[in-house]
Amino acid sequence: MVSFELTDEQREIRDWVHAFAEKEIRPVAAQYDESEEFPWPVVKKAAEVGL
Repeated sequence: MVSFELTDEQREIRDWVHAFAEKEIRPVAAQYDESEEFPWPVVKKAAEVGL
């Protein structure tokens, strides 16, 4: 039988990515949506942390 539950490592990654999104993406998402600009600063931060 296949288990679809996340491993501990997968949960840690999910939580880490969620925290990054809450801190770095959510505060500026509406601004980039409104301006229709590509969020290069956010992409750069994501790359710096390994995403």
